[in-house]
Amino acid sequence: MLNAYRAESSLLAHPEELAQAWLDLQDRADCSYFLSWGWIGAWLRQIAIGLRPVVVRVWHDEQLVGLAVFVPRNIKRRIVFRASALFLHEYPFDHKNMVIEYNGLLAARGHESAVCAETIGHLLLNFKQYDEFHFGAIAEGPGLDGVQQAAGNHARFLVNDESTAWQVDLDVLDPGIDAFLATLSKNRRTQLRRSLRLYEEQGPLSLSEAQDTEQALAFFDELKVLHTQRRQLKGEGGAFANSNWEQFHRALITDRFSAGEIQMLRVSNPAMTVGYLYNFVWRRHVYVLQTGFRTVHDKRDQPGYVVHALAIVYNRDKGMAVYDLMHGDAVYKKILCNRSRTLFWGVVQRRRLKFSLERLVVDIVRRGRNLTG
Repeated sequence: MLNAYRAESSLLAHPEELAQAWLDLQDRADCSYFLSWGWIGAWLRQIAIGLRPVVVRVWHDEQLVGLAVFVPRNIKRRIVFRASALFLHEYPFDHKNMVIEYNGLLAARGHESAVCAETIGHLLLNFKQYDEFHFGAIAEGPGLDGVQQAAGNHARFLVNDESTAWQVDLDVLDPGIDAFLATLSKNRRTQLRRSLRLYEEQGPLSLSEAQDTEQALAFFDELKVLHTQRRQLKGEGGAFANSNWEQFHRALITDRFSAGEIQMLRVSNPAMTVGYLYNFVWRRHVYVLQTGFRTVHDKRDQPGYVVHALAIVYNRDKGMAVYDLMHGDAVYKKILCNRSRTLFWGVVQRRRLKFSLERLVVDIVRRGRNLTG
């Protein structure tokens, strides 16, 4: 039987050439917000369209079942090793890294493995000028397994990094703040109750959600101030130090708030604002993208814990299923969350002599460090 799948590729001249096909396919796919047109369209318009993006389309008979966008980059590692690479849905260079998570190929349900096989086979066969194909921030599961298997004998799949993404399963929680606090350790529960009481001494705490695009952008401005103040106290610039990042997210909020994909929250009492959250909402999944909390000098205040706790309860009551603090090793994520997933940064690399030599050099250096360490 002939293979019913086929792949084709082309340069993308304008994002809108891809919009309808992507929107149609995402309705038939199990995908994260970072693979929705809301994110991908903004990324193409703000970041990728000037980088000569390549679109790979996978068909099953006459039905489109897979889409992916790659951007090229020549990279240099360890001073002397060079590679020509394609990056999936990201460009982590030149202050243009928008920090995608839960990445992968957009594939119709039931076609995930075939889309991986066809896409990688197509890249290896038709893009021989490229040494590597980078798949960043892919979650464990069918997507990652498909990429590993598709590399086959013609290439190696290497994992360069991995990180834990932390989530709260909201479906297992009962209503109310007390129900959520009961899931925490006794010590943390006591501390958080104390923080809540301290803020409520100046009036009741309230959580408000931006109701329109104008208010969402105003919340974003205020979040920026609080976020930057806290980062500067630590000697860091914070997310807003990257003007490309700020411009990208302002455009994303402006474009996608009316679609119900943006959630901007403020927690306050009559005397002060405790903090802001900038979240994505997609298929009952809340992704916490950025935070801004008031600067405090009394460790008992814990504004971050207070804001997240109230937001978790709020989203549970709204019928959301997951509150996702995403990847990173911050302690508060482990404390607040009741489950996790692992994200992997992998590369499909051609079997070339220069890469064997690179691995040999790296191994020798590591052995030397271990001996002297």
